[in-house]
Amino acid sequence: MKKDTPIVLAVATYADRQGAVDDYDAVKSAKRDGDFDHLAVAIVSKGADGHLDVERHDSTAKHGAWAGALMGGAILVAAPAAAVGAGAVGVGTAVGAGGGVSMAGLAGAGGLAGHFWRNIPKDKTREMGDLLDSGESGLIVVAVDKKGTDITPLLSRATKTVVDDTTKGDLDALYADAISQATS
Repeated sequence: MKKDTPIVLAVATYADRQGAVDDYDAVKSAKRDGDFDHLAVAIVSKGADGHLDVERHDSTAKHGAWAGALMGGAILVAAPAAAVGAGAVGVGTAVGAGGGVSMAGLAGAGGLAGHFWRNIPKDKTREMGDLLDSGESGLIVVAVDKKGTDITPLLSRATKTVVDDTTKGDLDALYADAISQATS
């Protein structure tokens, strides 16, 4: 990846779970059609305790730790209060192939969260967090968008969306750097 690779972070909220599932499938279909390079997408829902739970997630990353880091980093930025309140829901997505939380996934999530935090306007990240907190079901999408595909039409069932498509970066290098720093 190059340093100027366009990255989209989108958050959507839904009146019902089925709308989130349908848009989840639409986003994954767009990836299969070649609209995005890398993609991480997760359905989040509010548990009985009011905290967000990652109900379903998928990533096109080749390695489990990288996939978890990508979504974990996005969740830590888009829903920091929910992440802390739910026992670090963002960290819970940083799982390795063996099913446990991997140190690479944790370090990578931190590195990618730092990149998002530095590059997405703070009012937009607050809006994302408020949006996720306001609904029962939500969708979080991180897409490497070299073609400039508008993700908003893929979230057609959402009651509200917040999209940031201004972030650019070399996610592979950011992840590798975070791992290197964590292991040195």
